[in-house]
Amino acid sequence: MPETGKGSGGEARDLAELRAREASYRERLVQQAALAARLGNFMGLLQRKLRDSPPSRAQLQLTLLEVAKLSSQALEVERTSIWMFDTERLHCTTLLVHGAAQDVRSLSIDRRTCARYSEALAGTHALAVEDVHHDARTTELHDYLAEHRIGALLDVPIIIPGQLLGVVCHEHVGRPRMWHREEIDFAANTGGLVALALEAERRLSAEQLASGTEARYQHLVESLPVTVYAFEATGKLSYVSPNALALTGWTAERWLGASADEWVRRVHEEDRPGVIARFEPGALSGEPKEINYRVEMPDGTTRWVRDTCRHVRNPVGRTIALQGVLCDVTQQVETALERSELIRRQRSMLDHAELHAVMTDAQGVVTYVNDYFCRVTGYESGAVVGRSWFELTTPDAERARITRELQHALVTGELDARVEAPLRAANGERLNVLWTNTVLRATDGRVQGVLGLGVDMTQRIRLEQELLQQTKLESLGRLAAGVAHDFNNLLTVMVAETQRLSRASDPSDAASAEQSMRDALQQARDLTHSLLVYGRKETKRAESFAIDKLISDAMPLARAIAGADIETTSSLNCLGAYVRLDHAQLKQVVLNLVGNAADATRDRAAQVGRGRVVRVTTHMEFLESAQARRAGAIAGGEFVVLTVSDEGCGMDSRQIGRIFEPFYTTKAKGQGTGLGLPLCQSIVNRAGGFIEVQSELNEGTRFRVFLPRSTPTAAPPAEPVRLSALPAPPNGHVRILVVDDIASIRNMLVSTLLEVGYRVFGAESLATAAQVLSTQAIDLLITDGSLPDGSGVVLARSARSVRPELKVVLASGSLEADPIFDAVLLKPFDSSQLLEVVSALMGEPALLPVAKS
Repeated sequence: MPETGKGSGGEARDLAELRAREASYRERLVQQAALAARLGNFMGLLQRKLRDSPPSRAQLQLTLLEVAKLSSQALEVERTSIWMFDTERLHCTTLLVHGAAQDVRSLSIDRRTCARYSEALAGTHALAVEDVHHDARTTELHDYLAEHRIGALLDVPIIIPGQLLGVVCHEHVGRPRMWHREEIDFAANTGGLVALALEAERRLSAEQLASGTEARYQHLVESLPVTVYAFEATGKLSYVSPNALALTGWTAERWLGASADEWVRRVHEEDRPGVIARFEPGALSGEPKEINYRVEMPDGTTRWVRDTCRHVRNPVGRTIALQGVLCDVTQQVETALERSELIRRQRSMLDHAELHAVMTDAQGVVTYVNDYFCRVTGYESGAVVGRSWFELTTPDAERARITRELQHALVTGELDARVEAPLRAANGERLNVLWTNTVLRATDGRVQGVLGLGVDMTQRIRLEQELLQQTKLESLGRLAAGVAHDFNNLLTVMVAETQRLSRASDPSDAASAEQSMRDALQQARDLTHSLLVYGRKETKRAESFAIDKLISDAMPLARAIAGADIETTSSLNCLGAYVRLDHAQLKQVVLNLVGNAADATRDRAAQVGRGRVVRVTTHMEFLESAQARRAGAIAGGEFVVLTVSDEGCGMDSRQIGRIFEPFYTTKAKGQGTGLGLPLCQSIVNRAGGFIEVQSELNEGTRFRVFLPRSTPTAAPPAEPVRLSALPAPPNGHVRILVVDDIASIRNMLVSTLLEVGYRVFGAESLATAAQVLSTQAIDLLITDGSLPDGSGVVLARSARSVRPELKVVLASGSLEADPIFDAVLLKPFDSSQLLEVVSALMGEPALLPVAKS
């Protein structure tokens, strides 16, 4: 019984407890149902709100936080968090957390470290875990769950069609918890609501972006200086930008709805076929195509447009629209047409002009020749264009060098504007052409080539040479007449004095006649020397030397020539400047100009009693090519200017125009030959320079000699004569070798020297002289400057190189001299002059006669 009573009481207590729990559970269900109803109403309102007025990006955070708050209250969980996946779906990062122990840190979990959880979440609409510490699906999240003391989870995936965006986590803190079906369904609805909010925000952002992009695109299109148009597949114009008015004469509103035929009718009749072809369904495949055509305006004018358009096709390749852009290119086209017409006229002018016209690229390859070039040279245009210009004009040996020089000139811009160059015709004939060159450049300054316009100088040069020959003959006639006149005068004197000498009985009369004859002979010798200098065609090899040093060395002699009564000053300002010519000839120019200046100054001083200064100066000047050529120089550049000025009586314009004529002189009769200034001009011209004269009557004269500046160069030594060691001269008679190819002169020299006791040998050539030098002990060598088989200078140098103590004398009719000679005997000379020079070099001759060799 007691047990029965006890059992009945225990059962009663158990039943009462069970009924209390059932009542509590039913009360809880009623509360959850009420809360679920409220949440359902809230969800309905929120869904309609999200559809009608989607949240912006700024409002989305508040919206989601409100959802998380309600969800936490409904499910009675301490924490609700929303996690979002990244774009690669590899990491899940907290977007927000609501509830107890909120953490503002942004947590991130790598899905690859919780594969079981990710797989379970992707396979359900709600993942309910009652005990997270003993469920295999959440063991990989142990650290996170332990940190936040989470005992149970109810996680819902956030899904939009085709994408898993994130997860809504309902986190129960404390002991494990059992989730009811109503709770799971409510959580699933919460996930759908979050997905709806995210999708609504995305759609709103997309619409705003599209709206903004379209507005910006429309603004861009309408602000560009082009006309944008679009035709539907039916041929109806569906869009045209406002700029259509400027290009077509119709407003955009008037164009809308127009057909393709109306569009084509506004195109110039000649250009319509190309525009019509663009509307064909199979046209314009691939990239957009461009055509230029004319549009006829309502006022009758024409505009050129560039139309760039393409067909817009659907995925199966069917045309759904024709879109394009019109750009006004009227000015460009008209400019191009004008340029083409200008080029056509220029080509036509070049083809009909009596000029060679040749165009090359920067490498010298011919790109154009005109008809005149082909007619004159005999080349076909096709045989010349594409070939190197140097193959046509330059010898093979010089082609590489000239090509390099031209390319260098093109790069530096130093191409000569005018140059005379030969041109080889097709038949091999050499043509002389004066070219005017123009460098052709691109818009960025790069050299593209050269245009050469050439004047054929062949016939002109031939005529000039004939005229020059005639002028030479006339000049030679005048020269011969002048020489004959002077020599007749001298011969008259000598004939008369010879007769007087033969009749003279008084020694004084004989001496007077002899002196007159000597004076006449001296004048004849001076005249022949002047003629030799003026008429000489070849000179010694030019050498480069410092001009200031040469003039400084020549000034003592120049002062002696000017005389003690004339003050001769110098101011030399070309230190380090070199010129290239024969230094003896330049010294002759200086002495000649100083002598003339001194004579003019002395004459003027005798008239007015003042002015006795001759000034010699040097300085540098730079002349442009054209300026230098006009003055008579070969080319432009730096020039050394030698100036000789006086305070003499000066000259008028007529005298200035004739001072370089042979035999013309402003001096008194008998005081000048009239060959000094022509000689100076000849020397300077051969050196590439010129002489400038400035003078006024009673104001003095200034001669300015322009010589091209040069650089110091060493002249190569002359080819020596092969001589072995010469025998040493024995004690006794002096042995002399006389070398001259003129037998009468050679015999006269040998006879004169033999008569006074010298041992003398004769030779008529360089080879014979070398043989005598090799076998005889010679003390003194007397040689002519020019020998049949070589030069007397070469003979002297070779002999001196073997025996340095050998004495050498030059006996020549030329003014040429060389430092190798100990003395110079200028032909004609007499026996006394010969013996004076020999005696000075070798000592007194033997008095006893010796046998002739």
